[in-house]
Amino acid sequence: MILKEHQVANPQRTDIELSEKVKAIDEQLKENPDQVDLLMKRGLALADMRLMREAVEWFSKAIAVDPFCGILYRHRAHRHLSCWEFDEACADFTIASRLIPDNWDVWYHLGLSYYLLGNYEKALKAYKLCYEMSEAEDKLIAVSDWYWMTLMRSGHKDTADAVLARITENMDPKENTAYYNRLLMYKGILKPEDLFSENDDDLQVITRYYGVSNYYYIMGDVAKSNQMIEKILQAGDKQWWSAFGYLAAMVDKRTRS
Repeated sequence: MILKEHQVANPQRTDIELSEKVKAIDEQLKENPDQVDLLMKRGLALADMRLMREAVEWFSKAIAVDPFCGILYRHRAHRHLSCWEFDEACADFTIASRLIPDNWDVWYHLGLSYYLLGNYEKALKAYKLCYEMSEAEDKLIAVSDWYWMTLMRSGHKDTADAVLARITENMDPKENTAYYNRLLMYKGILKPEDLFSENDDDLQVITRYYGVSNYYYIMGDVAKSNQMIEKILQAGDKQWWSAFGYLAAMVDKRTRS
């Protein structure tokens, strides 16, 4: 017998007190309950609290009001990723890609969603489009990293080398320093140990170590790759369980076991 408790969601998701930002939006919603921008802002505010399931539900409320608003699908898809719901994320990012095809974030995260599902062929198509859209150096750096990893896992070394050729030592990564260092490691400019620092917070550990783990894996050193995966999962288990490096490490461990 399938118990209803396993299938029916409890409407009271959590007893955590809502933030002042969420409460302020709630006051506005009393006057404008179908205001799409407010519904979206509430979803974003819930995501800031790391209440990802609740955020998904509020983006769904907004979509019910305006089902052809592409940015709503983009935000809901991102929170599906946070909840480890990769198929649902793919579905929403795909819809978003039809409604707002010029949105860089949509293609970037669609590629990631397929990567996490192990569908590298579809991930490559999304990453290629995102890569071709990337003009700012920080965005080029971010997508180049995931694009390179996917190309290498798919056996497209020549294209992967061409991606690395655009990466130089004098670029401005902005907040994507970890991805930039990973790319410099792939090029041989940095060594794996150069990416380790005692001053890194847990999120930096997750991001840097996943690049190193994948690098070792591609180079054939599965044992070292697996060691990195364990460190990533340990670093992110309490707080950063929705970080992309954590999700990818979790998937890698599952597929190798």
